[in-house]
Formats: sequence, C-alpha cells, structure tokens
Amino acid sequence: MKFFTYAPLLFFMLVSSVYSVETHLKQLLSPEETLKVIETIKERAIVFGEGDKEIHTFIDPYCSMSQRYLNFVFKKKSVMFKKYKIYLYLYELPRKKSKEMIKTIISSEYKEIVLKQVMINNEKIELDDDGDAEEIMEEISEAAEKIGVYKRPYILINGKAK
Repeated sequence: MKFFTYAPLLFFMLVSSVYSVETHLKQLLSPEETLKVIETIKERAIVFGEGDKEIHTFIDPYCSMSQRYLNFVFKKKSVMFKKYKIYLYLYELPRKKSKEMIKTIISSEYKEIVLKQVMINNEKIELDDDGDAEEIMEEISEAAEKIGVYKRPYILINGKAK
C-alpha cells in the first residue's frame, strides 16, 4: 500500500532521472542527519499542501526539470496537496543564472503566486529584492551543500534523496 501512496511522485522521479544531465552523486548525510539540516531551513521554504507526509524539494526557477516537477505537482494538486505538505527551497543552478529571480520570489509578499507565475505560467516579472533575500538564499545554500544537493529538482522524502 505504501507504494501507491508515493506512486505519482515516484513516476515523476523516474522520468526526471532519465532526463537528468547531472552526474549522479551520493547523498552526503544519513536520512536522520538530513532531516536535522532541513529543520534549520524549513521556515525559509515555500509551502504547498496540507498533508501529513512531508516532501522537501530544492528547485531552480529557470530549470526545465524543476518546472516540469512543479507542473506535475499542480496538475495532481487535488491528490498531492491532501496527502503531502511540499516544501520548496529555491536553490540556484549556477548555469541558469537565476539568482536575481530567486531574490525576487523570496522577497515577494506573495511567494507562492510569484513562483507559479514564473515556473508554471512562464510570465516575465519585474526583478525586485528587499534585502533579506540574500541571507535566506545563503541559509538554503549552506544546507544544500551539507546535504549534497547536486541537481534540481532534488527531492527528499523521509530524509532520503529520490
């Protein structure tokens, strides 16, 4: 029964791994240690859903695979948001040069809306930064490096990379 709980997400992860151009690296921390690190940045996440199970995902707004992931989540939102609480952490892929967009999303009063505008609707929005974004980005970056985040989306379920 546990398989069917995660089946839609597992399917997406299988498809995304086929398209991943990143080299496969090992998760640096144990699941327990990973969850401890995640706790330090949890309040910095953009959160969707009300479910009991937590999914933590590092994404880049300009990464096509991150965009596919978010599209998938929103297409299945009636199921996904009931079962899961999805924590999204904006973490730049250097080749995507998304730092200013990440700052804009983090600085927004309506992070969830701006994230969807950029990643799902492909809307062009005016870049803006209120100053706190750099600190938040640094906290997420430090946590990601400790965990060993090497691709986007980088999906964690129960502290394990999927």
